[in-house]
Amino acid sequence: MADKNYLHTAYANSADGTDGFTTVYPNLNLITDTKLFTDGKTASASKKGQVVVNGNATVTSLAGFNYATFTSQGSQNQDWLRLFLIPDTGTPLMDKTEVLPNSKYTFSFFAKGTGTHRIIAYKDWAVAPNNFMDITLSSDWKLYTLTVTSMATIPTFNVSFFFRSGIAGSVISVMKPKVEPGSTATPWMPSASEVTTADWPKYVGTYVDTNPVSSTDLSKYDWDEIKYRVYLDSVAVGGSKLLSFDLENLKAGTTYNVQVNQINGTDESDKSESVAFKTTLTK
Repeated sequence: MADKNYLHTAYANSADGTDGFTTVYPNLNLITDTKLFTDGKTASASKKGQVVVNGNATVTSLAGFNYATFTSQGSQNQDWLRLFLIPDTGTPLMDKTEVLPNSKYTFSFFAKGTGTHRIIAYKDWAVAPNNFMDITLSSDWKLYTLTVTSMATIPTFNVSFFFRSGIAGSVISVMKPKVEPGSTATPWMPSASEVTTADWPKYVGTYVDTNPVSSTDLSKYDWDEIKYRVYLDSVAVGGSKLLSFDLENLKAGTTYNVQVNQINGTDESDKSESVAFKTTLTK
């Protein structure tokens, strides 16, 4: 039998694939205010973004982003950075995200510093014991990820991830936090209410071979500027240089809706009319 050919696709922000390379089209962030933490240190009652930064922390700019830094004094104020999916009662104006039961969610972020720190999915919404992780930091920025499974019943308030830094003298800096559905951490993106054309990957790379696993070797891909973005059930799932696209990982016997919009630099068209289709049942 002849070997099967597989089309491999990757995305990036640069024409050579070196900036923001990913083989998985990035999900939008479920948390707002994760780029600059603009609203993170405002008074609770007037807070709208979903990030809360302890008053003792500092916020510093770096390459278009801000990062928050905290030096622990031990147990005092150790829970210093929170990202709320469903806000606490003390922040009535804060944005709210729907959290589905029995579903995977992945929290990712870049961090550097000293000592060991704990990240916790709080409160009583993620299945134990995989509802927290400990990280030991170095002086270099590194990506960390925590995937949790939500419970069958989701609390109506105070659903969050938070950082606990309880070792006196330890230092932690955090940048580009992101919460997204599923068990794969995709590159940082803003939320649906914040995203612009400039935030999405700008280039698509493709190649074909007989290996079902996509390579991380940038030179294997032929890179072109993305001209069309594809949406499946209103969620962006990929981009293409041509008005053609392979939809993958579809469920059998399921109805989907597809839309497309056109990209031209920093401009984009409205989405097309939705086209519905149903996959066949497996035999």
